[in-house]
Amino acid sequence: MELPELADDDRAHSAGSRGAAPVKKQVAKKLTPTTGPASEAPVGPPGLAFTGEFLAQLREHNALPYLFVGSGVSRRYLGLPDWEGMLRHFADEIGEDLDFMLASVNGDLPAAAGELARVFHPVWFKHRRYSAQRKEYKAEVRDTEAALKVAISTYFSERSRLQAGVPGVDNADLAVELDLLRNSIVDGVITTNFDDLTDELFPEYTSYVGQDELILSDAQFVAETYKIHGSSRQPLSLVLTAGDYANFHNRNSYLAAKLLTIFAEHPVIFLGYSLGDQYIRDIIASIAAAVGPDRLDALQKQIYFVDWNPDPDTDPTISQFFIEVLPGHTLPAQRIEMHSFAPLFAALTQLERPFPVRVLRELSKHVYDLVAHPNPEQARETVRAIPFDSKAADDLRVVFGVGSFTDEDVEQLADIGGKTLEREDLAEDVLGIRTRPLAATNVLRVVLPQIVKYRGNARVPVFKYLREADLIDNGKPKLGGLDESVKALIKQSLEPGDYSKKRYASNVMGVLTTPREVLDSDYPLYFKIDCLLCLDPAGFELDELRDVLVETYALLADLTVNEKSGLFKAIARYDRLKYS
Repeated sequence: MELPELADDDRAHSAGSRGAAPVKKQVAKKLTPTTGPASEAPVGPPGLAFTGEFLAQLREHNALPYLFVGSGVSRRYLGLPDWEGMLRHFADEIGEDLDFMLASVNGDLPAAAGELARVFHPVWFKHRRYSAQRKEYKAEVRDTEAALKVAISTYFSERSRLQAGVPGVDNADLAVELDLLRNSIVDGVITTNFDDLTDELFPEYTSYVGQDELILSDAQFVAETYKIHGSSRQPLSLVLTAGDYANFHNRNSYLAAKLLTIFAEHPVIFLGYSLGDQYIRDIIASIAAAVGPDRLDALQKQIYFVDWNPDPDTDPTISQFFIEVLPGHTLPAQRIEMHSFAPLFAALTQLERPFPVRVLRELSKHVYDLVAHPNPEQARETVRAIPFDSKAADDLRVVFGVGSFTDEDVEQLADIGGKTLEREDLAEDVLGIRTRPLAATNVLRVVLPQIVKYRGNARVPVFKYLREADLIDNGKPKLGGLDESVKALIKQSLEPGDYSKKRYASNVMGVLTTPREVLDSDYPLYFKIDCLLCLDPAGFELDELRDVLVETYALLADLTVNEKSGLFKAIARYDRLKYS
């Protein structure tokens, strides 16, 4: 059987890893938007006003938000096909008519997927196009639906990377959004997508695929991703056909209980779904039924729907709307309408987490293991608790451990602590405003490689620690024995962008020559910070640069992403000038 050649990706359908979950044959529930914003927006540019308003709402909660990620996200950043486009791609690939299949099942997409899987099955086993897939997965294909799942998984696995050729990399505005999203402070991600985008954006999060992994594992519900409809990395996990959906709903009592806990304790932001998505409505209806009609109002600020507006001139807004979820009862929720997602993600980057996610996961897991699986033969010791804000805790160094420890374990505590440090710790240390100085050897061996691993474009100090470790000879660093990431930091460029360089050369050079003159000028803050990267160091004292940086650093919580980036670059330049 000769099959038509696979055409280039049809960008008209390249919209997401999968489309909205199929709409079932039932009457759609009403969405009734209210008029006017949910609260008074602060004065300022629309994006900044929204970010401040949304951030204020999120800070009213006692827990960090969860993201509920749908096909629109993968569509936006990876250019992947939506649900119907995915099926159409594989129907076209084997010369079948998807429209005929849809008409034959009254437009039911899961049913059409099952029909497509049936006719795809013999083609996959015989055609040379799928020979590599057969070699890898033939032993696992044991029903007539598995071959299509393997082909779909392969397709998405090959297109899940953020690399040249996808919108999230090629489009500058979308790249900014992704940079903000990957730095967002959220407690977890729930997704119905098959692709790996959420894993790439949140590499520190533990990923659970399907209900089985979630049920059989010790999930901590801290810094985790739940791929509830499967993953392209596990082809047979995909929830694709009508049979898959029936099985999913028959076994989802555990998942529903966990989702209820998340919805009750966290704000949940639905991103990449349509407001009319029946699958999401079913989830919310289940949660509403569990909560009961008398307590629906308690959820009104727990649920946010992000509704994308194609008009680039759209000002981002938050408004209230109502979803009819129970007979005679509606659930109030928050609707966010916007064109660019940057103001939304910018708010998420400004939330605060008490501990790095890796530490939180380890603390949570060790406590869980201690309580759930105690060892009756292990001796118990008294634990003394001191409030962090008490005078007795001013100089307290806290180590949390479970189990027995050797002297070697204790000697390695510096490395353990180093892995929890962030670029802010290094900046404060170099500026001399950190309570406890950092050990140079620990920074070079552990801290810097760890920061670079998770912030590949980080601009952080390095020369102070080279100097203190006696690794600078006549102004030249001794590179032997250093991690490659540290060597890269030594050579990194600390120049501002081309626009700021040109503006500095035409307006500032020779007019403002010291850091104080720059900071006291009327230029925008982001440009003043960029000017600090351009000033001739022969024209000012380094202590003056330090004082200016300390003043600016005090504003860190209120700085924009670009201002923060420039500030950390300026601090790295101060480190280079002072210690190299």
